[in-house]
Amino acid sequence: MPGLIRFRWIAIFCLTLGLIPLIHWHVLQKRDIFYFVAVLALLATFNVVSQGLWPREEQARQKHTLVHLWVDLLAAAGLLFVSGSAQNPFVSILCIHSFLGGMLLRQRASYLFGISVLLLLGLLQLETYLDAKITLGADLTDLWLSFLSQWVLVTASWFVSHYFSGLLKKNEMRIRLLQDRQHQADRLKSLGALTAGFSHQLATPMNSLKLRMERGLRKLSDQEVAAREELEKAKSSLDECVQVFQHMASVFSQSAEAELQTVEIQKLCEDLLKVWEKENNTITVEKHFMAEPLNCRLQVLAFSNTFFDLLNNAVEASSAGSKIYVRLFKLDSWIYLEVTDLGEGLSEETLSRLGEPFVTTKVDGNGLGLYSASMMAQAAGGEFRIFNNTSGRGATAEIRLPLEEA
Repeated sequence: MPGLIRFRWIAIFCLTLGLIPLIHWHVLQKRDIFYFVAVLALLATFNVVSQGLWPREEQARQKHTLVHLWVDLLAAAGLLFVSGSAQNPFVSILCIHSFLGGMLLRQRASYLFGISVLLLLGLLQLETYLDAKITLGADLTDLWLSFLSQWVLVTASWFVSHYFSGLLKKNEMRIRLLQDRQHQADRLKSLGALTAGFSHQLATPMNSLKLRMERGLRKLSDQEVAAREELEKAKSSLDECVQVFQHMASVFSQSAEAELQTVEIQKLCEDLLKVWEKENNTITVEKHFMAEPLNCRLQVLAFSNTFFDLLNNAVEASSAGSKIYVRLFKLDSWIYLEVTDLGEGLSEETLSRLGEPFVTTKVDGNGLGLYSASMMAQAAGGEFRIFNNTSGRGATAEIRLPLEEA
């Protein structure tokens, strides 16, 4: 919007300077000078009034931009009507309006403005044609060719700007998505590093406290049952704290230091699934794997732990007797591994934070399994996400990994 206002001031200044040459070359008649100056004054007034009126919402900005472009278009058409219409050499200024409309407007607004430019061009050409019919010796063939070239130029200006504007919009959305993913990855790494540091600093005092509690338990007599129960509960809670910190530290160290290996992911997933099914023989797993060999680079141990975690999560989210589904397929240059359950699904608030440490829907969970999945996928150059199924039943955990060409 500020750019349009500045551009309009430049146009007003240039038209004011060009007033004398237009009169000298008889493009503008002296009787039309007042009308010409009045249009410029109205444009300047509109510019002053519009200064600072810039809405923040995208939809409102589109409406304001459309109004500004319409005002400029009507002003240009009005000036052309009194200075030669379609025979005015400056009629090509409509190409600039068409280009700006295709560049600045989106969807219906862009199409509406493009049609408006063509309609006004048609009115200018109609006036020029009517004047040429009453002029003796006028060559209407050259006039029609001139009209056709004007339509082609205006339409091409709109189409080119509209097309490249769409490409720029898609690239902008893609850059924002990549920035959001990078921000999330940096935040997760920072949390992991922070927790790993905490676990290192707290490991010694926690272990010392654990040893002292064990000594205290051995010194208690059999008659002090209540005190023994309280100490055993405290020791159990302390053991859980130690396990959480150790798990977090191991996840971060694996993601940061483990080497990537090229593996055939179908074979790895089939082997892991066989091991898991032996320990969970009451669960029905329906798998759909591509027959084509798919290779990728990943941390095998971290991937194996993540795959087991996703299968266990799917079982816990499913009702008794229902199936879980495992899909492995290729799309473009990516490999997708999906684990789907038919449970109750997840709320939008929960989905927006899943993958962060200690964010979980389980009563006794700590959220480290999904955090580990995110770190593993990011270390391999991929992405991990969870989304509700379109059927309305259950959710799907998806790991996307870059395909390694054989």
